[in-house]
Amino acid sequence: MSTRRIPRKRRGQRHQFFEADGVDELLSCVLRLTSEMSALSERLYLAERVLEGKGIDMAGEIERYRLSEADEAALSHERQRLIETVLAQLGASGTGTESIEDDLGP
Repeated sequence: MSTRRIPRKRRGQRHQFFEADGVDELLSCVLRLTSEMSALSERLYLAERVLEGKGIDMAGEIERYRLSEADEAALSHERQRLIETVLAQLGASGTGTESIEDDLGP
């Protein structure tokens, strides 16, 4: 009876599950983005329930809210963190010469 050996990869090298280049990395990006969106959705749901319990109309308040420069800066920072987290699997830093803001427009 022969013993089957499991092929081993060098330490630190990632396993490749799909033959086409980039598919594994793309799938990792999608899974990370899904995880981020799930966490965000859960927090928003909980915030809505807490505020409703206190008699606050969150939807109406959000529609009336005007962003300050500090708000814009904080949102921009968080957006960049999200991009870097998602693109990390592709080896991109998200801090190169190109900006996501360029692609989004005004």
